[in-house]
Amino acid sequence: MGNIDRRNFIKTSALGAASLSLPNAVFSLSYEVQALQNPICVFTKHLQWLDFEDLGKYISDVGFDGVDLTVRKGGHIEHDVAPRVLPEAIEKIQKSGVSVPMMVTSINDPDDPVTEPLLKSAGAHGVKYYRMAYYRYDEKSGIEEHLISLREKVSRLAELNKKYSIHGAYQNHAGERVGGPVWDLWYLLKDMDPEWIGIQYDIRHATVEGGNSWPTGLKLVKDFVKCTAIKDFKWIQQDNGSWKPQTIPLGEGMVDFVRYFEVCKALNLTGPITLHFEYPIYEQEEKTLTKKEKMKFARTVMAKDLEKLRDQMQKAGIAR
Repeated sequence: MGNIDRRNFIKTSALGAASLSLPNAVFSLSYEVQALQNPICVFTKHLQWLDFEDLGKYISDVGFDGVDLTVRKGGHIEHDVAPRVLPEAIEKIQKSGVSVPMMVTSINDPDDPVTEPLLKSAGAHGVKYYRMAYYRYDEKSGIEEHLISLREKVSRLAELNKKYSIHGAYQNHAGERVGGPVWDLWYLLKDMDPEWIGIQYDIRHATVEGGNSWPTGLKLVKDFVKCTAIKDFKWIQQDNGSWKPQTIPLGEGMVDFVRYFEVCKALNLTGPITLHFEYPIYEQEEKTLTKKEKMKFARTVMAKDLEKLRDQMQKAGIAR
């Protein structure tokens, strides 16, 4: 089904669902997106200047299947009020025919008073995946001992996830935090049920840390990968002579996306893909732009990366 036909289908479904209760309406609006093997969502970090209704319309118009909503401190929805605000936000976004299958959160502690109410609210309103907050290594206890100490906390999170039918995913992120080398996540999670706890695999960060060895790490953790994140990068030299990775538009950097998707296909990895825009998307200072101007600039950039992503997936034989 093409993009235009898909949108017409969903809009027709939305009209038919108008007289239904909220849970049924949510199901009707998100049914086809959930049926896709690899729905492409957009990470809303750089779209937080849009309210929820405008966000849904905008994302639908650009051509995304869904939204990876920031539900965290400083996000589209603040952590402390998220259990209460999230259902209304999802309803407003879905009016435009896009789904909210995933969210990015501040959750990493089962004892946080917001954790269980938020998981309950998200699970009840169709969110199937959430990205966890990061852990930092305790240098005093040592790497192995710290991972062992985290197991009990993460295991309890997995139990809550199962209770509310939602998958918690920890992103492998370049750097010295837990999850940078990927292997430590396998050690942390290896005895847990991947249905409820796992990894949001980020090929950009895996390439930064693993160079050409990332396929080995991905094969090791494959059972825990239920959702993925996409962006590209290149190494740049700073004034002091050191080097750092810089995120850039898709296809302009060092990530071998065709190889990546070939490996994903061979490992039968499916699930929602969140496309990130961690680079400047405006031609001038954001604060000097009107909302209309920001929408115009962002649309051009986002549509280009979305088209590139679909092209790379097609080359590797990955179906949406």
